[in-house]
Amino acid sequence: MEVVNRIMCRSSGMYGPLLANYSRYWNGTLACTVFTREGDSGYSVTSSGEKRPKDDRIFNAVGATDELSSYIGLAREFAKDGEHAYTDKLKRIQCILMDISASILKSPKPEQQVQLSARHTKDLEEWIEEYSCQLPPLEKYVIPGGGKASTSLHVARTVCRRAERCVVPLVRNGELDKEAQVYLNRLSDFLLTISRFACKTDKRNESIYIPRPDEELISKT
Repeated sequence: MEVVNRIMCRSSGMYGPLLANYSRYWNGTLACTVFTREGDSGYSVTSSGEKRPKDDRIFNAVGATDELSSYIGLAREFAKDGEHAYTDKLKRIQCILMDISASILKSPKPEQQVQLSARHTKDLEEWIEEYSCQLPPLEKYVIPGGGKASTSLHVARTVCRRAERCVVPLVRNGELDKEAQVYLNRLSDFLLTISRFACKTDKRNESIYIPRPDEELISKT
């Protein structure tokens, strides 16, 4: 009997059209092979069926968003180890990032775009205010550090900025709803805030940028 590696996939609005050609029912369960060879030519397909090069701006944006979700997942695991209180919020963010990826892969036609609710951005703003009230004012540059949970959130913050840069051209060209860009912009602020809170929760000292005396002197002249 031939042995085939399979991963279980959910046929969602985001992935359904992409998986339709690769999946089959196995004992009543939707399964799809790990590899399809469809991308060996350097092209991939959007959820609307459009074939584009793998280095297309759409896939760059999806890749950066997926990478961001992965780093947030890593940060969530570190937070769970330390019994931090914000793990559910990170899980919620990961789900919204999936929605953003779905929006990116959707048809570039404005009438067929997936609209992201502004409520998600509002949630981030409320969370930022909630945790900022428990932190000292940010008066100096913070260097990534302060424990594994904090540092992993700093990494997620920098990836978030890259994801934002990737979606800006899509928004500018009318291929993506602007709310996705706004959400990523606010998310980077939340990740900075929560990284500081993670440092405090783990009873670690924040790493602060301290300029060399000669550099400090130059900045004053």
